[in-house]
Amino acid sequence: MANSVDFVVVGAGVFGASTAYHLARRFPVKRVILVDRKRPNPCAASSDYNKIIRADYKDKLYTELGLEALQLWKKDELFKPYFHQCGLLCVEEIGVGRGALEHFAALGHDSGAVLMALDEARNRFPHFQDADWTGACEAYFNPESGWAEADGALRSVIDAAVEAGVEFLEANVTSLAINDDFSCKGINIIDKEGAIERTILAVDQTILCVGAYTAKLLADTSPDWAELQVNGRMIAAAAVQCAASYPQEEEHKFSGAPCHFLGMWHTHGESIPPYNGHLKFNCEVSFTNLVHHEGLNESISVPPSAETQNTFSQDVPEGLKQEAQNVVKKVFGKYIARLQIESYRMCWDAVSPNQDWIIDHHPNCNKLLVAGAGSFHAWKFLPTIGKYVVQRMLGDLDDDKAQKWA
Repeated sequence: MANSVDFVVVGAGVFGASTAYHLARRFPVKRVILVDRKRPNPCAASSDYNKIIRADYKDKLYTELGLEALQLWKKDELFKPYFHQCGLLCVEEIGVGRGALEHFAALGHDSGAVLMALDEARNRFPHFQDADWTGACEAYFNPESGWAEADGALRSVIDAAVEAGVEFLEANVTSLAINDDFSCKGINIIDKEGAIERTILAVDQTILCVGAYTAKLLADTSPDWAELQVNGRMIAAAAVQCAASYPQEEEHKFSGAPCHFLGMWHTHGESIPPYNGHLKFNCEVSFTNLVHHEGLNESISVPPSAETQNTFSQDVPEGLKQEAQNVVKKVFGKYIARLQIESYRMCWDAVSPNQDWIIDHHPNCNKLLVAGAGSFHAWKFLPTIGKYVVQRMLGDLDDDKAQKWA
């Protein structure tokens, strides 16, 4: 594999995989390397059993982008096999449903989404007859939404990028390679066996898509260079997930079940209908992991180093397990007999203060573009998000998006 290429994309999660795919489509004769530890990397937030696919947002731009991505999930042969359109039921007090309806109307889109009384929602979706909707006034349902098989879809995009000419390299990126003029010239890596250290030069651009590992990689690159660091623009945070099994004789109870978002003061979480005999739940209360960085001489939040603390396992603190158990209890109650949680996961992502993404040239390091801060809501944009990264790199991104993601 060449030591000098046109583009280096670091990280093969939703931002990196989509960016590599769109780079290959935009520049078929350019040399692109996509680098990550594994393909896909099980420790990345993008690697998962499944993810909710929706355009239901309080923010109009993300609603519009969600509708664009949703059409590709439904129609594009690269994404369509992994999408399950089951609908999304929201019972919440933060305005997602009403905001989405307002934006759909402004965009002239007929989603079929409706508001309904809680009794009507329980009658229509008896799966949640024992759910704790205390304090809620209404429910919102959008039949267009659904969920996608996460690892399958992500692997499909990476494979499509490789088929289009992208080179995938399994390696550990130890730092960015910096020129004397403080521009980025590429990356320093150790191969997956830990045997060979070398530098890969990027002639045109290095695109950093490492999510929760962004702060650590920049700190490891040049801890004395304060202007290189994230400086509060994003922080590594995690939310706990769990996967549960249920008796086969209870399978019929899930027929027609939608995804469910419960966003109340007492419970903030999601459930996704069963697939291959398992249910997945997300608890949307996030937390950090502060670790002292010797070079910076300060604490930064980083994901734990143990793979078992980044993947589905039992290696999760008891308090977090209880939070996940609470989501399961509040969503289904006693509706499913002997529902059994089998594994837990701390899902790590980079989160910005306002939950907007960051897709922009680094202001102090030329030839380095940062794409991240997915803030736990970027995965659904797998079909399109790389297109916008490429547009920002080329200076073609619409002003409203460029300002929002600066």
